[in-house]
Amino acid sequence: MVAAWIAQLARGVLALTLGITITLTLDHSPAFGLVTFGVFALLSGAVLVVASLRTAYAGRMRAGFLAQGIATGAAGILAVAVPNGGVAFLAILVGAWAVVTGLLEGASGILGRAFAPLSRDWIITGALTVALGVVAFVLPPDFTQAFSGERGVSGTLTSSVILIGVVGAWAILVGVLQVISAITIRTDRAVRSSATDRVVAS
Repeated sequence: MVAAWIAQLARGVLALTLGITITLTLDHSPAFGLVTFGVFALLSGAVLVVASLRTAYAGRMRAGFLAQGIATGAAGILAVAVPNGGVAFLAILVGAWAVVTGLLEGASGILGRAFAPLSRDWIITGALTVALGVVAFVLPPDFTQAFSGERGVSGTLTSSVILIGVVGAWAILVGVLQVISAITIRTDRAVRSSATDRVVAS
């Protein structure tokens, strides 16, 4: 059975890839947001489903993570299938996905505190994801505000730019958290294994 840290690392890498892609791309149109979020959700959903069924990642919380993986994959399919859905569709889709999956992950973390080494990270990820959903729901879809910066730089701040920027920030925060936790539990496992080998050898 594949170790839990590998699934956690895969989730972190996917989230970081989404965050970095958004950060390095100037086009924050609804179509860009739907396509990038859709690809991320499809891949993340697949990782969660496989992690729930074929690895030690979910443990006793398998049902919750399986539901989370299915919901994430479904959101990805919708996003990719309707790339021209507009900012309102993007906000509703991201908001619904984030609230549902954030609650599922947070609940898994709370219920698994006694036996799951990743429970704290699941709780934090769940809270951050629910916060993303709240922002997506409360952000007015028709928000537009002109701005001017240093050296005469000017532009227009829209709800699409804000929402996609928030998604990118969420992805980087969650990605860093998941990568660090994956490395941590991998290191702890190696230390325990080394200590056990020394005891047996002695």
